[in-house]
Amino acid sequence: MGTALILETWKRKQSPGAIFFCIFLSGILLWSLGLVMALLPLGGEWIVFWTDVAFLGAAVLPVAWMVFVLQYTRRGHLATPAVTAAIAAVPAITVWLRWTGGTAPYNLVTEVWPWIFIGYLYLVVVASILLLVSMLLTAPPVFRKQIGFVLMGTLIPWAAVISFIGETAAGSITLLPFVIMLTALAIFAGAFRFNLFEHIPLLMDRVANSLNDGIFLLDPEYRIIEINNNAARLIGKESDDVAGEPVAGEIYLFPRLIRDYGGNQETAYIQTVKQRGDMLQHYELRISPLKDERAQVFGHLLVVRDISRLKETEDALLSAHKKITILSDITQHDIKNQLEVIEGYAGILTENTPPGSAEAEYMQKICRAAELIGSHITVSRDYQNLGVMSPCWQPVREIVLRSARILQNNGITLDVTTGDLAVFADPLFEKVFYTLFENAVRHGRGVTKVTVSFTEGPDCGVLAVEDDGEGVADAIKDRIFDKSVGSHTGLGLFIAREILLTTGVSIRETGIPGEGARFEVCVPKDRYRLGG
Repeated sequence: MGTALILETWKRKQSPGAIFFCIFLSGILLWSLGLVMALLPLGGEWIVFWTDVAFLGAAVLPVAWMVFVLQYTRRGHLATPAVTAAIAAVPAITVWLRWTGGTAPYNLVTEVWPWIFIGYLYLVVVASILLLVSMLLTAPPVFRKQIGFVLMGTLIPWAAVISFIGETAAGSITLLPFVIMLTALAIFAGAFRFNLFEHIPLLMDRVANSLNDGIFLLDPEYRIIEINNNAARLIGKESDDVAGEPVAGEIYLFPRLIRDYGGNQETAYIQTVKQRGDMLQHYELRISPLKDERAQVFGHLLVVRDISRLKETEDALLSAHKKITILSDITQHDIKNQLEVIEGYAGILTENTPPGSAEAEYMQKICRAAELIGSHITVSRDYQNLGVMSPCWQPVREIVLRSARILQNNGITLDVTTGDLAVFADPLFEKVFYTLFENAVRHGRGVTKVTVSFTEGPDCGVLAVEDDGEGVADAIKDRIFDKSVGSHTGLGLFIAREILLTTGVSIRETGIPGEGARFEVCVPKDRYRLGG
């Protein structure tokens, strides 16, 4: 059983204290082996040899145990090589005196040294008890049984060690089977029943309790391990009262939060609660996985943040934007009316102006300027809501087909092979495809087919829009997304790029001149998903 415990603990060697716990168990096994072999009728020299082996095993225990306790209680930074050497000094001297002096382990060289060694053992025991008790008092309730079993399971052999040093070998050997059995059972309970080294205690220290957010520490089954002071205030219960309870019982919309949470990446949800007097309180629930050194999920962290003031500010900004939009719509409408007047009179003057004259050329420029002003007003109306509404997941195929009417009206076929791709983008994402399709119609010269496809790359997903027109000249490839570049308004591709950048998506042109244009929309991995 002891060997099995060592092997199981070694599998968790990345956990704090696991390696020295293995050494501690190995010391117990070595000590037991030496005492058992000393019982056999092997002769005087062999009995002395195996007694020395037993004493070596007993001498290993205080060093391994003390370093284990330091690491297990999150004080591993104190176990430097110098400190470890200091802890090992007394046992090392004792073993050296035993092996060179050839005297009984309970009567080394003088009558003084045994008392030094026994005093050292008591000091190690008391120091380790203080560290574990300190951890026990501040640990979450779910971990107190684990720590309690660590205390019980490792204090039992210390009684035998001290008994072995201070009593006769025969007396110690008589107690040994019971000591080892009790030790194995206690450590087995701590190691497997209470997941020793699988879930190292995570304490709500001063940092967590000083945060304004409510913090819920959850196990893999979404049961509450511990909460901080603010979380206790939010749910009206203390940490001890909810330890081990499902968090869904305290936060009624929690099942909706984890509906899209696969356990491997952070997920957020906004919850609105009606308070007294019809006041609304807004909370952001954000859950993320907790992983160990082996990238295995051993729990979850739920953060509940009061965003009521932020929501009020957002609502105020939306209200202000709505008023500005109304004013902008009225202004645009009035300007359009005056432009129609300008265009009407310009048309009359053009008809009464001799063709080819300077006056006719001036009238053409006036009409062109009026047309451009009208185009700018149309663009500003279309994009005045850029970045105002929150980004959302949008089905690409559906959006592409809605934007494709301009292609159909010009006899251009469309092939969409994006499958059930969805992209997290600004609500104006549809305008990007309309701009690209309009660009193909207006500047492609001979375009008969447009293809929209998607491929996954190592760094991002590539959403490609390509046509079979004449393409984009190399001289302007790097500038077509700049403002005022192009033969029309010079704003279409510029604004399309800005729409994409609101969610970290980029766009570039990679087509071959003479073979067609190819626009690649590079979507980060966390901004697209396959499966809708």
